Amino acid sequence: MNATRRKAPTMLGWFHKRGGADATPTGAPAPAPTEGGQLLPVGDNCRELGGYPLPASPGRTSSASTLRRRFLRSGSTSTLSRKELHYLREYGVTRVIDLRSVPECTSSPDVFASRPGITYVNVPLFGINMHDPRLRLPGDTRDYLATGYLRMLDNHDAVRQVFSAFAEATPKECVLFHCAAGMDRTGITSMLLLGLCGVDRTSIVADYTYSFASREEVDAYIYQGVSPSFTTVDVLAKLMGRVFDGLIESYGSAEAYLLACGVSQAQLTCVRKHLVG
Repeated sequence: MNATRRKAPTMLGWFHKRGGADATPTGAPAPAPTEGGQLLPVGDNCRELGGYPLPASPGRTSSASTLRRRFLRSGSTSTLSRKELHYLREYGVTRVIDLRSVPECTSSPDVFASRPGITYVNVPLFGINMHDPRLRLPGDTRDYLATGYLRMLDNHDAVRQVFSAFAEATPKECVLFHCAAGMDRTGITSMLLLGLCGVDRTSIVADYTYSFASREEVDAYIYQGVSPSFTTVDVLAKLMGRVFDGLIESYGSAEAYLLACGVSQAQLTCVRKHLVG
């Protein structure tokens, strides 16, 4: 194992020895719901990464948030209609990062892959669609997903390729990244991207959990403490909170983790600037 991968066992050990973690750290007041994560009227689970609040800093207003039309997260684009494809092109999408495996791309080609004017990059982050209904999930679903998420984080080369591709986006480009369902591989990528830009933990957990329930139900649970109608929302929100906490405890920040993956500081600056301005 090379030097850049030395902390993955630390993260794995930390994750399994911990119990559950709330979406908001114990003792911290729950913030108000944000405008981030807007669902677009196209495709499967296609959402904005714009609208999430940013931390205060010199030269930035207290109401600053991530920019819209810069990054979209989504499920597979293989079944997009012509009308939906046109919508996304008009929205500004000119760069697509496909996180699926080669067999998935072969069986369900991305409609953007051969479109003129689109920069298409395939970077397999994990070998399977973890929410494929045909899969038989061994044991507890939470542990199954947690193990897969940690394996994605340990795939430093793929993470480096993804963020290197993000860094090449020009100011006017909207980047769409996706997997099969827009939940797991896309969720981990979104966590890293929002974390790099300083988006708070609660918003990162909310962004992930919007994939599994309506925005109204997720916001009521995360920001108001209202019990969800089914336990999956609670389990998965806590799961993402624990994965994010493990990343921070092991590396100190999303930026430090991405540097360990081999993404350059200059590339991270480009990615951050693209989402926060």
